[in-house]
Amino acid sequence: MNQYSGLSYIYDYLVAGVDFEGWIDYVEALLNRFQLHTDSVADLACGTGNTVIPFARRGYKATGIDLAGEMLNLARSKAAAKKLSINFLEQDMRTFKLPGKVGLVTCFHDGLNYLLDIMDIKKTFQQVHRQLNDKGAFIFDLNAVHWLSKADNSITMIDDQDMTLIWETSYDSNQSTWQIKLTGFVREGDIYRKFTEYHREKAYHPEEITACLRDAGFTLLGSFNAFTFEPIQYNSIRHFYVAQKSD
Repeated sequence: MNQYSGLSYIYDYLVAGVDFEGWIDYVEALLNRFQLHTDSVADLACGTGNTVIPFARRGYKATGIDLAGEMLNLARSKAAAKKLSINFLEQDMRTFKLPGKVGLVTCFHDGLNYLLDIMDIKKTFQQVHRQLNDKGAFIFDLNAVHWLSKADNSITMIDDQDMTLIWETSYDSNQSTWQIKLTGFVREGDIYRKFTEYHREKAYHPEEITACLRDAGFTLLGSFNAFTFEPIQYNSIRHFYVAQKSD
């Protein structure tokens, strides 16, 4: 699960163009659509804090959870620089425990796709259920099966003044898993430090996710093409799910 030891210090550079405030605008639109109300949120797989910091800035009591300590250290520094009070916890999403229950749990940027076994999805959903208030909400995204399956053993490179990054991607149709081999050369003073990481994501069909939510005690309120209110489609890139604790 901890595959960001080398990538952590350049992660924000790679996602600099992502409108994370827009992501939380969308989440709040989903909450309003289903008349869900909360002032507390726990963000799973929060990384360097890009999706939990906007919650804190808007007045939510926010907790960020991630398994990668290096990412959390950066998140803490960013929150401190913005004078935001966020509780960051280094925990596994399958077993995470909060100091108190919350009204909303989120997981974004395909964090759940990193769980490579459906049993781990089930464990995570069950744990989310335990950490939510009565009628609490669970909002998350997943990279879609069709999108992940388009990987074609391609190679992508970023060559910048202070770093060179090389991605090699492939898709295993038997296991429904997408793999990226990332090789990086990052400048540190007068030298370049090399690192190699392997990232794997599992593609899950919407029917599997819906069944896991139901079995964990959730009611699925809606599933959408990302950043819309349109129903999910086969050729979508990313799906969002909105579920509510029902028992």
